[in-house]
Amino acid sequence: MLDLYQLRPEQGIPIYQQLVDMILAQVKNGTLPVNTQLPTVRDLAERLNVARGTVKRAYDELEQQGTITKIQGRGTFVSYQPASSDSRKERAMAAIDQMLDTMEKLDFSMTEINIFLDLKLRERAFHQDNLKVAVVECNPEALSQLTDQLHRTVDPVDLYAHLLHDVEQYPYRIGEDMDLIVTSAEHADVLKDVISQKDKIAKIALRLMPQSVARILRLTPGQRVGILCRSRRFGELVHAVCSTYAEDAEIRQPRLLDEVPDLRDYLSQLSALVVPDGFESYCPAPILQQLRAFDAEHPLIRWRYQVDEGSMMYLTERIDRLREKKRI
Repeated sequence: MLDLYQLRPEQGIPIYQQLVDMILAQVKNGTLPVNTQLPTVRDLAERLNVARGTVKRAYDELEQQGTITKIQGRGTFVSYQPASSDSRKERAMAAIDQMLDTMEKLDFSMTEINIFLDLKLRERAFHQDNLKVAVVECNPEALSQLTDQLHRTVDPVDLYAHLLHDVEQYPYRIGEDMDLIVTSAEHADVLKDVISQKDKIAKIALRLMPQSVARILRLTPGQRVGILCRSRRFGELVHAVCSTYAEDAEIRQPRLLDEVPDLRDYLSQLSALVVPDGFESYCPAPILQQLRAFDAEHPLIRWRYQVDEGSMMYLTERIDRLREKKRI
């Protein structure tokens, strides 16, 4: 049975391509085995409320890839089979010939080509044992902080950062070749509802850094506290915590960086400001200068989340087990 998630035109990915990706993923993971009959172009177009031409284009591309076969008078069937070793070898040799032809057209000698190949093989070998880990969070600030911490503590792994909203709308952003999918406990159930690799999900707990909490607790009654961030979701989380721990201070509604036309005017109204830790990496230089000037005279509170110690131990052990399994 063909199981399609809702198509998302707002993602900027052509509808036919979304359809191709969804069907191909279900074929490869066994949801649609060989010889499964797919809906007709008309039936699927009506089911998805899209133009027949969109479905036809998707089917045509899948047929060209060898994923499906159209049989006159009978219908459209899954025909994908993993390539045999012989056909894989033939395709590999053809790809090498094509690459060598290209290099020779660029006037490289065989000695030079051999050097380049050796360099690339060494480069690939260096990364071959790296695990592929997807990191999923609901806002870009926390996602950046979590990814940064994992880079520093569980190396070597290849990290792929994804916003939860994007994964919900287009689950196949997370490739099937991921070894692990890391997310906070509150988002794990959401991921389980939209992705097929449920056993790869590693739930962790995030906590606010003590330094951030301490700075909030030191706010005095009547202080006008602003929140400047990249995403609405992050701002809402910060506002809720600040309102709890500094209830006598005037905690203003969050403002997004791209919503403040005149930062100088905004900062002049504040006696303290909360910003995501690591804001320097994405702030334009003029804004960065103004924030540094504010920091010289007022509290600039850096808001940072980190994986708690228990979760980090669990995550490290799970990654070590996966790495050992991959080497066997």
